Amino acid sequence: METESLQPALEQAQKALRTALDEACDVDLSKVDTGELIRIEETLANASKAAKDAVSIRLKRRSRRPAPSQEEPEPITHRVFDDIRGKRWHTFAVHGSEATVERAALPEAFRHGWLVFESNDEVRRVAPVPDKWEELSTEELRQLCYNAAGAPRRIAVRGNPRENDPPAKA
Repeated sequence: METESLQPALEQAQKALRTALDEACDVDLSKVDTGELIRIEETLANASKAAKDAVSIRLKRRSRRPAPSQEEPEPITHRVFDDIRGKRWHTFAVHGSEATVERAALPEAFRHGWLVFESNDEVRRVAPVPDKWEELSTEELRQLCYNAAGAPRRIAVRGNPRENDPPAKA
């Protein structure tokens, strides 16, 4: 692979950088004269060049990597549908971290995540997240939403109002 051919050059640049930094930084500045400071300046210039070389080589290696396979589709993380009354629902799965689950003292059914159905004026949840919910038909999503339990709306973070929330009163 082409990126492997750059490995020796990268190792050389990194070695030169390491050597120059060790040399420049291992000095007691209270005991050096002007000539020694000039030598440190030259060493740091060498370190700068070695760092630029290492960065350049790393960028070349990155640009030569093959692009990720386009055969695998991006996972669906959000779906939008209209119910039979025409209300628009946004659907997404929530998976809390272990710390969040413990801190929030979530009911057992919600400890492994839940599916959220959110409209402009309503939030509903289903727990746990149904298997392959991303592949459900719109009709199946509508039925899940219809049977989902109502949930309180999340409170907007101060200074970061949620979309469609009324403006705060002064």
